Amino acid sequence: MSVPTSAADREHLAEALRIARETLADGNKPFGAVLVAADGRVLATGRNTAAQTGDPTSHAELDAVRAVAPADRGAVVGATMFASGEPCPMCAAALVWSGVARIVFGTAAADIRAVTPGPPGFRLRCAEVVASSDATIEVVGPALGDEGLQPFRELPAR
Repeated sequence: MSVPTSAADREHLAEALRIARETLADGNKPFGAVLVAADGRVLATGRNTAAQTGDPTSHAELDAVRAVAPADRGAVVGATMFASGEPCPMCAAALVWSGVARIVFGTAAADIRAVTPGPPGFRLRCAEVVASSDATIEVVGPALGDEGLQPFRELPAR
């Protein structure tokens, strides 16, 4: 099941999914992110590089936040994070601290876990992490349906 989104949301989610597919080709789990300022400018993109770097915190959302040019740092406040997969608790907390106003994700973490073997994870949802903060952030998703799960189905068996 997916939630309704705008044409601009679907465009940015499609880009996040394209990036996710690239990360899969590089040997990483397929997560991609696009950070968009309130005025519609793309501030940065990010990709999961945990397998390449050996750093388990190398998640797409954190990569995008870190990639914002110093001159655009202020534009992160009020921005929207588009993520191919539901941000984990670590990334959700970082997005709260970064000041984003909106998080739009393509595929729910529970659906990803259902098709992907891997290390232990969390049942705590992105919206629950955000709701436990004192920030007002809109969380929208899952918005891609089965299309967002496809890259995870392509992961090699471990």
